[in-house]
Amino acid sequence: MSRFPVCIIGVGPAGRNYLLALLKSWDIEVVGFVNRSPDRRAAVQAETKVPGFATLKDLLAGVATRPRLAVIASANTTHRDFAIEVMEAGIDCFCEKPMAMSLEHCREMLAVSQRTGRALQIGFEYRYGSMTGRITELLNLGTFGDLRSLDIIDSRGHWWPDSPDTPVEQVWRLNREIGGGPLLHCGIHQLDLIRGYGGEVAEVQAFVAPQSLAFYPKDIPDHLTLHLRLVSGAVASLTIQHNLGSTWYRPSPPWVPKYHEVPGHFMDIRLTGTGGAAIAELYGERLHIARYDVANRETVLDRTETFHHHSPARTHHDTPGMIIETARRLAAGRGVMHDALDSYRTTVLGMVCEEAVQEALATGWTSARRTIPSA
Repeated sequence: MSRFPVCIIGVGPAGRNYLLALLKSWDIEVVGFVNRSPDRRAAVQAETKVPGFATLKDLLAGVATRPRLAVIASANTTHRDFAIEVMEAGIDCFCEKPMAMSLEHCREMLAVSQRTGRALQIGFEYRYGSMTGRITELLNLGTFGDLRSLDIIDSRGHWWPDSPDTPVEQVWRLNREIGGGPLLHCGIHQLDLIRGYGGEVAEVQAFVAPQSLAFYPKDIPDHLTLHLRLVSGAVASLTIQHNLGSTWYRPSPPWVPKYHEVPGHFMDIRLTGTGGAAIAELYGERLHIARYDVANRETVLDRTETFHHHSPARTHHDTPGMIIETARRLAAGRGVMHDALDSYRTTVLGMVCEEAVQEALATGWTSARRTIPSA
């Protein structure tokens, strides 16, 4: 049986990790990778023995087996250009989130996918984690009745993993023009979960706390909360905090902890319905499920499901697993895991939420309520 041929575009820390994971998959062949930096290209090629190229054109000319899927793990600002180049070359595309840095660029990607007939999968892997996917399953089974509220809190430490003397403009995660900021770079995952669990969002209002971290740029909040009203009538919230814990890693001075065990690092999902409730401790790998005993006026803990038997990333953040599943689906002719237009709708929501956050920063506390346009 021939293995499914894949290439990777961008082998920074994320792309390199994807490459290493794919090399362990028995039914996938990584035929090559693209990276513009000669030094990075040489280092990853020496480590993995996978041939590296400066451009996709060079890769297609230099590999023995043409890739059927390209994984885009390059800088956020390059997603649109690489995705279009890949699909124009007749190759299906897995693109890391965010989809692109503007809605116009996203629409261009959708148009090229439709015109060329090439698959476009955006990497919203949180939907498919062992715990986050279990919540979807329980919602579909009616375990909680009709959804009433959904709250997500994400506290992952601050976003300055670079050396302390790095100029702030070079810390790309804290540069909205390059990285997108806390919402579009990471919070977009939680917004996608809110849509997946509760359906479309009707409106949003943003709140920010006065800044705690003096080394953060003024347009990057270290503590923000979104309040969302869903079309269904349910309500949701998303809180993102960067000021409760240390950074998740740092090469200099060395700091590489088990981030999910560090105080101040946690991600929890809480939901209530007409029939019960749930608390998901993603870093704690526990899902507590309760039901409402109306006759006895009690909330009863039915059970706690544990997810300790695998890597913590599997609970919600297994991008290599999503890439592998996408490749297998394409190999079997079953298409991608979810439609790119759905990912576009999440991106629309993210863009509106980011506008609300910037308005809240400008006022010093809150934004006006903003309506989410239908996509």
